[in-house]
Amino acid sequence: MVEQQPNEGRQRKSPKLLIIVLTAFFILAAGSVSAFFLLVKSPKAKYLLAETQTLSQMSELIQGRYKNEVDWMEIQNKKPVETTWDVSAEWNDPSVGYDMQEIQSIVNNTTIQFGQVKDPVKKEWEMKWNGSLGSVDVELGQLYLTPERALIALPFTDKVLRFDDKDYGKMMKETDDSFTGDEKLGLSRLFEKQFGFTEEFRNYIEKEYAQFLYKELPDEAFTAEKEEVDVFGKKMKVERVEMNLSEEQVKEVLRKLFKKARSDEKLKALLKEQFSFSPLGEDATNADLTDMIRDFEDSIDEALKDVEQLVLPEGMKSVVWHQKRSIVKRDFHLTTGPSEEELVTFKIKGDQLLEKERQQWNYKITSINEYDEEEVVDFTGDLNWKDGKSNDEITMGYDEGELRYEGKEELDGNKRTFTRTFSFTDDYDDTLAVIWSGDATHEKDSMRANHEFSFNEDSYDSETINVHVKQQGKIVKKVDMPNPDKNVVNLGEKSTEELDEFLEEELATDFEEWVENLIGELQNELDGF
Repeated sequence: MVEQQPNEGRQRKSPKLLIIVLTAFFILAAGSVSAFFLLVKSPKAKYLLAETQTLSQMSELIQGRYKNEVDWMEIQNKKPVETTWDVSAEWNDPSVGYDMQEIQSIVNNTTIQFGQVKDPVKKEWEMKWNGSLGSVDVELGQLYLTPERALIALPFTDKVLRFDDKDYGKMMKETDDSFTGDEKLGLSRLFEKQFGFTEEFRNYIEKEYAQFLYKELPDEAFTAEKEEVDVFGKKMKVERVEMNLSEEQVKEVLRKLFKKARSDEKLKALLKEQFSFSPLGEDATNADLTDMIRDFEDSIDEALKDVEQLVLPEGMKSVVWHQKRSIVKRDFHLTTGPSEEELVTFKIKGDQLLEKERQQWNYKITSINEYDEEEVVDFTGDLNWKDGKSNDEITMGYDEGELRYEGKEELDGNKRTFTRTFSFTDDYDDTLAVIWSGDATHEKDSMRANHEFSFNEDSYDSETINVHVKQQGKIVKKVDMPNPDKNVVNLGEKSTEELDEFLEEELATDFEEWVENLIGELQNELDGF
């Protein structure tokens, strides 16, 4: 028997992937809007500000249009909120055979309900699942979470199962020697606002690397001049700002960026914090974190070597035309590869116009591989919002087909009604569409919504299958958490043998009896269909 080494086979984050993400993040940080950049009137500052302020403008337009929904999301981040979702379906296909009619009746008479009460301040969370078939109601269980433990209430036993976060490593070590026994599952992270970069990390990057990259980008690579352009039939006086970096300038910026990150101990400490948890796995051990940072350093060293081999025969060229820091036209071109024989080209060219009542864009995205094979994606959009009504269309067309979104909305006070269609048409002109329609009302202390999803394919009618989701939410006083010390079975206190005995004998017996009773009730209900 081969002894498994500690941490061997354990899932770890990819340092190379992280470097790609960080590089993009660092570059975006260079355009972070700050008082320093706003005061500078150089072409370089104008270019970076046009990029970031255009992104901010897009975000503001979306948040303004969906203010009711955004406000409700903010409430859920500050107060305890109860939310329920009732899911049911309609299957109306008269052509199904006799053997499928009973299945169709079951689908049409089944409802599944998921509910939760979550307090983001006290960090308490209750989730529950229920279902029904005709007149038979089925309770499937409740799950209660805090940063310290999970409590599970099942319908076939009056005992509450308790699992403490601190016991995870100890329990896993009994069957897997790669665990040290100190690991935690990381329940506390379920209550974090996001699983991405922390606010501290983002602030550090913006503060430490924004001015660094701004300084390292050569001033002579940027030029600006006044022009008049036509954008969607409108004559506009704009400023044309060009960034034209030579091969050596791109490589020098990357060298300095990687070297700075390689020696930045504060960055590594923040990365350790990011590494310490995976949303789909347990907290990382100190040994894991040390290995990850070492891999990160090794990957940067490798990236520095790769930079020397990087080929950019035409450098990097990006031109933006902006009016009051809102980009209305763009032309980006980059040819690069590890050698002259493996060059790929990436181009983005098009127009966009972001106005309060209408947002339009028309971009052609082109990629050419080392065999001169060209792929083109046409990305267009036309969003209209006036007097509380919208008429939207977004398409992404390419050789193999077209993805399309079409939406109509109307906002009357706090109530929004909508019909949104997502469709795909392949190169044989066959179309598959998902139609999402309904309404949503958001008040200061509650919300309610009705959603209907229908499916349309050329081979069958859109009315054949429909899925209905009824959603309700309201502010509540608190989460009704059970006593963690009353009538509980603490799974972490049991040995492997004791746990197996409890699960396979006591709990399994109760489960089998519950299933038998449930099957009897369901069979009686089915006999009435």
